[in-house]
Amino acid sequence: MYETILVATDGSETAEQAVDHAVSLAEATDATVHVLMVIDTTADPMRFGVEDVAEIEDAVSDLAADLVSVYEDSSAEIKPEIRRGRPATVILDHAAEIDADLIVAGQRGGNSLKRAILGSTTDRLARETDIPLTVVPAEESGD
Repeated sequence: MYETILVATDGSETAEQAVDHAVSLAEATDATVHVLMVIDTTADPMRFGVEDVAEIEDAVSDLAADLVSVYEDSSAEIKPEIRRGRPATVILDHAAEIDADLIVAGQRGGNSLKRAILGSTTDRLARETDIPLTVVPAEESGD
């Protein structure tokens, strides 16, 4: 059914649930999971200083390293990728590059630093993609 699954993440709890979902699908279908983290460089360019950009890049690198360690025992092949640009555009372009059969995204992204990495793009993905899209809702917290 699926050979190539693309999941976008910003490290938020909902995005982590989307990654879990994508990995589970990949394990069941023997697919490869491409995990994409996008640094949004198109928003207000004055929003970030040089130190902020370095902090964001470090955070994204840490997310990629954490991802590899969390899923090291998975039977699915997982390929992390970091890109820069407008998140929805980068996700759709990358999906086309890797010939993705499915895009998986969390219903809501993170905020503050995490929003700077992915932003809230699921809406745009749903409107613009011609590739099947699975939206993973946030799990209800027990708080």
